Amino acid sequence: MKIWSPDTSATDVDLTPMIDVVFLLIVFFMTVANMITLERVDVIMPVATHSVVPEEYGNRSTVTIERDGSLFAGANPVDLDTLQGFLQAEFNANPDLRVYIRADSYAEHQFINEVMQACAAVGIYNVIFGAFQSEH
Repeated sequence: MKIWSPDTSATDVDLTPMIDVVFLLIVFFMTVANMITLERVDVIMPVATHSVVPEEYGNRSTVTIERDGSLFAGANPVDLDTLQGFLQAEFNANPDLRVYIRADSYAEHQFINEVMQACAAVGIYNVIFGAFQSEH
């Protein structure tokens, strides 16, 4: 008498496509996480007692000012003339350009004033500053 046995070839699952998808997801998330950390320059943000979170952050160009006066357009180190040229090019491409200034709380006001003058020279008047909200 012939004994029935299950067909083993039908129960095998090919895991190759699933492994490929998982590998692609890992690569994607590693790349995105790396890009997110590269866009920011670490500074000690000032604390403001009456700070307000803008309702619409929108499409803003980020300028970071470090304690020693070093400037960054996004995550790229620039000097003041290069920053003004960068802002001019961005403004020519988008006349509604707005700027977000992230200044270190120990940076001298002179450096901040120079960046604001560079924005004004280009024609950018919508500028906001980054600050932490105070609990009080």
